Order: sequence, then C-alpha cells, then structure tokens
Amino acid sequence: MKFSLWLCLLVALIVKTSTTLAQDLSNLQAQKPIGFNGTLELRGIYYNASGIANRRDPFTYLLSGSPTVSLYGWSVPFSFTLSKDDRAFRQPFNQFGMSPTYKWITLHAGYRNVTFSPFTLAGHTMLGGGFEINPGKLRVGFMYGRLNRATVIDTTTQSLVPFSFSRKGMAAKLGYGTSTNHFDLNFLHAKDDSTSRPDVRLPDSSNVLAAANTVLGYSMKFTLFKKFSIESDGAASIYTRDINSPITFDSIADPTLQRMKGLLDINGTTEWFLAFNAGIGYREKNYGIKVNYRRIEPDFKTMGAYFFANDVENLTINPNFSLPNGKLRVNASLGIQQDNVNLQKQATNKRIIGSGVIGAEITDKLGVDINYSNFSNNQRPNTLRFADSLKIVQTTQTLNIMPRYTIIGERMTHMVMLSVNLSGMKDYNSYFEQEANNRDINTSQYLLNYSVSFPSKLLSVFASLSHTAMEGAGTETSYSGVTLGGNYSMAKQKLQTGLNGSVMQGNTSSGKSMIINGSMNLNYRVNNWQSIRASFFLTNNNPGSVITGVNPTFTETRGELAYQINFGL
Repeated sequence: MKFSLWLCLLVALIVKTSTTLAQDLSNLQAQKPIGFNGTLELRGIYYNASGIANRRDPFTYLLSGSPTVSLYGWSVPFSFTLSKDDRAFRQPFNQFGMSPTYKWITLHAGYRNVTFSPFTLAGHTMLGGGFEINPGKLRVGFMYGRLNRATVIDTTTQSLVPFSFSRKGMAAKLGYGTSTNHFDLNFLHAKDDSTSRPDVRLPDSSNVLAAANTVLGYSMKFTLFKKFSIESDGAASIYTRDINSPITFDSIADPTLQRMKGLLDINGTTEWFLAFNAGIGYREKNYGIKVNYRRIEPDFKTMGAYFFANDVENLTINPNFSLPNGKLRVNASLGIQQDNVNLQKQATNKRIIGSGVIGAEITDKLGVDINYSNFSNNQRPNTLRFADSLKIVQTTQTLNIMPRYTIIGERMTHMVMLSVNLSGMKDYNSYFEQEANNRDINTSQYLLNYSVSFPSKLLSVFASLSHTAMEGAGTETSYSGVTLGGNYSMAKQKLQTGLNGSVMQGNTSSGKSMIINGSMNLNYRVNNWQSIRASFFLTNNNPGSVITGVNPTFTETRGELAYQINFGL
C-alpha cells in the first residue's frame, strides 16, 4: 500500500535521526559516571474472615520496586511488581518497563503509558518500544507494541472469562515548537490478530470480532503576547469493526472512504468519525477568562485510549479572579451541553453545565471554601413524538461549604473543620409528579472534625462526627458515625504509631445496621535506607436482624508486614 510505504520511510528517517543524534556525548566528563537510587519493598499480607467465605487468599506476598539507574547523564527508571497472583489469561499484573533519558532523547521499552494526543495514543498501556526526541524545536515520537493480548480461559481456575484478540499498534508524532507554542501531527494504527481468536466453542465467542483502527489527528497550543492562549486538538478515526467481514465496501456509498480504500483495509463494516476541541483564553495577573468548545461524534473511539465519552457537544466559558493578597479566589464555569450530535436519535438531551468555586481567607485563623454546581438536563424530541412518560427534564444541584478555624500556639495547634454537602435531583416530569413515589432525590452529608497536635511531644489526636441522609423514591436512609484516632512518634522519631477506630450506624425503614472499623499502624525506621512497617485492620459488619438471612454478620481481619529499602548511590 502507498500509505504503508510512506509511513515506513518516515519511521526509518526518524529512527536514523535518533541514532545519529544519540552519539553526542561531548559532555560526559561533567556527568556523574554511575548512580543508583529508588525503593524496593517486600510485603506479606494475611487475611481471615469469620461468618462469610474468604474473599481473598489467606496469605499473599507482593514485591515491588522503582529503581533508577544513572549512567553518565542517562536516567533509566525501572518499575516492577511481582506477586503470587500473576495470571497468564489477561493483561499481566507483573509489568516491567523503563524510559531512559539523555538530554533531549527518551527511549521507551517494556510496559509504558505514553500520550501523544488525547484522540490518538492517550495513555493506553503498551508492551513494546519507542522513543521521543526533541532537538531544538523539533518534536518527534514513535511507539510500537502490543495493546492487548489474547485472553481465553483462566488457567488457574479453568473458568471462562471475557476474552479479546491480540492487538498490536503503532503511533507517531511529528511537530515543531515548544511546550507552550507548538503544532503536532499525530498518527495511530492498530489491528487485532484474527488468528489469536479464542476457542469458538466458548459461549458468545462469535460476538467478538477482530477490528482495526487508523487515526490521524493534530494538537496545537500557542501563547500570544504573554496573555492570549489558543489550544486545540482534533482527529479523524477510521474504525473497521470486523476486518474479516464478507460485506464489501461497494455496498456502502461514502465518498471519503472511497478515496481511502486504496490506502487502508476498508470493508462494509468501516466507519469514520471526528473529534474536536478548542479553547481560547486571556490571562492577567489576578483575573482571566477562557472559552472552550468540544464536539465528539457518536461512536468515535481510538484503540490508543481506554474510554471516550462520545456523542457530546458543549460550549463553556470559564472566568477566574483572585485578590492580589490571595485572600479571595473565584473560579467559575458555565456552559451548554447536548448529545445527538449527528441528529440520529429520536430525542436530544440538552444540559446546562455550571459550577463555581470560592476560596476565602477571612482572617488569619478563619477560612472557608464554597463549591456549587447546577446541572440541568432537558430531553427534546426531534422528528418523532413520544409519550410524556418518557420525557426527561431534570436539575441536579450540589452545594459544599467547608469552613475551617485554626489556632497555632507554641505548645499546641487546634483545627476545627466543618463540611456540609447538600445535593438534590429534581425531576420535573409531570407524569411522575402524579405518582405516589416521584423520582426526586435529596442527599445531605455533614462532617465535623477536630484535631489537636503537640509538636514538642510529637503527638496528634483527632475526632470526627459524621451524618449522611438520603431521601427519595419513597425511601429514607441515614448513617451516623464517630471516629477517634491519633498518631505518636517516639525513639527520636524512628518509630511512628497510629490508631484509628470508627463506628457507623445505619437506619432504614427495614431496620438498623452497624459497621465497626479499626486499624493500627507501626512504622520503624531502622536507618536512613531501611524501614519496617506493620499494619492491622479489622472490620465487623452487622447488617441487622431483618436481612440477616441474606447478608449475615461477619468479621474480617487483615494484617500486613512490609520491609522497605531506600537506596541511593
């Protein structure tokens, strides 16, 4: 294919450029020859349950580390996790990867999460290799590897599990500029290996189809006159749902895909969709404003990202303001959002999306934070009329007020904090207003926390009261609880201890329930590079006599013992 030929030539040029530039080692004498630092932790976990079956293994272990090797200026970070729970039927729990960096060259190997743009390669875990080079203002990146591995059956329990094909992909980025002023072109191509199909005798195996995806996009960001900012991302995604489909493309008349069928593998299951967002802002020292627009067509997706909220279009305006002394801060957002972008549905949902945050330092001791959001949802029919019982008109409001009062003294420090969170969903559907139980839901949460610390004695104690209530759809539920705890350091701060206990009581129309939680932590620092940590957790759950036969009373205990090494050479 012509497209593949040009892409291979581009990749070869990028690889040769990377290899040549990596030989610039003129300043090796100024670099530290070798360095080694990071952490290594071995953790053993004990578990026991009484009253119910064990929900995890009675004992397991976990070995993890994040060492970094430095060699004449090259920084090579590693990360790994090993446990007895490693299984071969899904994405591996044990993952190794590194991204060594030297000047403007970064290499990627192993399991990596790389982002080139939000609509192409956007943080999807990839097992493979690649690089990013930024000599001057040139911005080049390339990744190739496996995005998914085929899954068929749990080899440890012999039970059927959701499965997928083995999927490999490549992504590239080519741009020019800096982090604040740049323009990038991005490319992604991924394809399932249909030969890795699971056993067709498995239930619903015929519903899993091998797919392919090609995405071409751009990313740009510019700052003008140090006050104006413009940024935008966009992409076109060509997605073939079944690469082995017998349906030929000739049965679908799409002029855009017709022009691309000589470059890509396209058949009757191929579709293409667009995604776009852009923002323009103005910023002064103590205030600013930004306008954002986002439009993602239905079924837009990329194999380089795990999830997209598609079929959505919104326009928002975001002002912000702060006093020069920093004692008042205001951030707000107000906009309109709707779905049915391509007018393919029978109804369109429109929402007013708004939120605001105010932070104020009233005095040196008293401060308050206020958060408010008001989201409304209005469903409007398009070409087809439907019953009023299906009409949706809703408003959701959330208000959070958090005042705090702090007294700092020579011997002790007091802090009192109150958090009030009120939320409500109002359903304006006239059909449900006639029903005995409408769909309005109101929730209130209250938390009062007090803490006192004695710096000279390395002691701190805290207590809190909480109450949560929910009312709606003819039911009322509430939970009230108290928490007590403290932390204490001794042996010249080598040993830190902590205790925490809470009791939570629930009240419903069917009865009462109670949950008791407790925890204890010990952390001993042997020296500057060794530490030992021990933890114990207890949970007692009594759901109440009314539902005892369904959810019995049970107690769970869990203990952990960890040894950690912090090394640096």
